[in-house]
Amino acid sequence: MGELRALIKEILAEELSSMRAEFASDAAVERVSVSTSADLNRFALSVLGRANDPGFVSAVRNGRLHFEPVRNVGTPERVEQLPPAAMRTPAAKQPGILVTTIPPKVPELSKSLITERDLAAVANGETRLRITKTARLTPLANDEARRRGIRIERTIE
Repeated sequence: MGELRALIKEILAEELSSMRAEFASDAAVERVSVSTSADLNRFALSVLGRANDPGFVSAVRNGRLHFEPVRNVGTPERVEQLPPAAMRTPAAKQPGILVTTIPPKVPELSKSLITERDLAAVANGETRLRITKTARLTPLANDEARRRGIRIERTIE
């Protein structure tokens, strides 16, 4: 039995390393030219527009899509000159700055045994799952969470 287990581990290690290499080579790069605040706003709006696509969100979160800045060789970088500290308005009083303290919603499961089916029911693109302090995960559920990049968080109570 021990020999069979060792053989399975070896085969899995080989397959996982080849899958990782294949996964890393599939990473796409989008070059982004941002030289003004208007360019930055346009880029942010384009990302927001694409955020409804679960494939896009998953690709960004899992590292299959990277954004890289494009440097314009012929034009010098502009550095914004800030007024002296005495003339600056504190950030809290500046108009247009929005600070939110509402944490993102995290899906929760209150079952005592979490199975692979439970994790399959978690929406695509989710990176966190909260379970009770005493809940247990089946080995397949643990594998599924790792495969999808879902971090398991336990409640304190």
